[in-house]
Amino acid sequence: MSFEIPNQEPCSYCENFAGRDPWHGPPAIVADDELVCVFLAPASLGGMEGHTLVVSRRYVETIFGLSYEEEAALAHAVARTARAIRAAFKPDGILVEQRNGVAAEQTVPHVHVHVIPRRTGVAFPPEQWIDVTPADRRAALAEHLRTRWDG
Repeated sequence: MSFEIPNQEPCSYCENFAGRDPWHGPPAIVADDELVCVFLAPASLGGMEGHTLVVSRRYVETIFGLSYEEEAALAHAVARTARAIRAAFKPDGILVEQRNGVAAEQTVPHVHVHVIPRRTGVAFPPEQWIDVTPADRRAALAEHLRTRWDG
């Protein structure tokens, strides 16, 4: 069974990996290796700073196309990201979210996991537009997360 996949040409994450930065600036990278890249989302949706994306390096549209090695690396990076966010930002909770297909509201056709620090009482998804965090602020937040990154 295949899912309807959102159409996005070119893939925004692949463009990032190729060094072609989006209009909101370069990705604020927390961690990067041959299988996954961890970076701050352009806008934080959880009512506080620190919304982070964990993205497969290889272009794969859904979780079903990952190799076992990529699955393990993605899961490990998600857990490390959640621990770093908890230590760095002291959220009330952390939402881990991954979507596959248009019916699941996947918007970027490249496997990625959202790790979103949350504040109690803040609506999710947000009820109002959330502005993009300036690139220099995202870079500072990424540096702060790197200081909390464990092995």
